[in-house]
Amino acid sequence: MIYGVLEGPEHGVYVRGNSTSKVVELPEVWTGLVHEDSITVQLTCKGKPFNIWVEDIRDNKVYINTDVEEFEFFYYIQGERKDVDKLIIERDAD
Repeated sequence: MIYGVLEGPEHGVYVRGNSTSKVVELPEVWTGLVHEDSITVQLTCKGKPFNIWVEDIRDNKVYINTDVEEFEFFYYIQGERKDVDKLIIERDAD
């Protein structure tokens, strides 16, 4: 596993891309790496506006739904790592 670093107030990971599927599979390493309840998802329509939303996040997959039959969207999915201690940021330090 090789990753770069983003600055932020947590030890986090992300995955991004685009899709035409109602299921986005998260990287396999996420099951041991990310607190499932910390996952957040941002979706952006591509080509034309339509309603799109997250139905569920389970089994290392994000389930999407829309109000159109044909669609394409961008996704940005983040989560906090569970394999390391929480980051103590300056404002939280004693």
